[in-house]
Amino acid sequence: FYERGYSSCTVEHVAEVLGVTKPFIYSYFKNKEAILAAICEVGISEALGVLEATLEGSHRDYRQKLTAAVSQVGQMVIDRQEYLVVYQREEKHLSEADATRLLRMRQSFDRQIAELIRQGVASGEFGEDVDPFVAVWIGGLISWIPSWYSGKGKRSGQEVVDYLVQAALRLAGAERSAGHV
Repeated sequence: FYERGYSSCTVEHVAEVLGVTKPFIYSYFKNKEAILAAICEVGISEALGVLEATLEGSHRDYRQKLTAAVSQVGQMVIDRQEYLVVYQREEKHLSEADATRLLRMRQSFDRQIAELIRQGVASGEFGEDVDPFVAVWIGGLISWIPSWYSGKGKRSGQEVVDYLVQAALRLAGAERSAGHV
């Protein structure tokens, strides 16, 4: 789906690329749309897993938690961007039920970042006038990485992640904190 697009890719092609038979594919997936939903879910669930593991980590403060979360999720997106590209490009082919389920997963990501921002504001580490809605903007920045990052581009993956972290800290009103990214 990443190389050919959903509409141009057949289950026969998927089976051929994987070196398996079509019946083997159908033993795991009801149809091509179910394969698409599984691909989309992998990208979102991996990002959600990285976020949750980071938030549970032993960071000293909210600035460090936000830095680590954005950095680690951003790097995961760079490393596994094919999943996000397929999701963004082919979302229109998902069933309503799958689209809703995946949207809920994305919203869980935003809610967890929003809660981190609320806690950071309450602790005084983030700007007192920062609305937790900026979590949606931070998620948007992360999800747009595949649209403008290329391993063959002028900036390295680490530079992209560093800029992403700086932008997230600015959005959270944490750029005034001492230290560096």
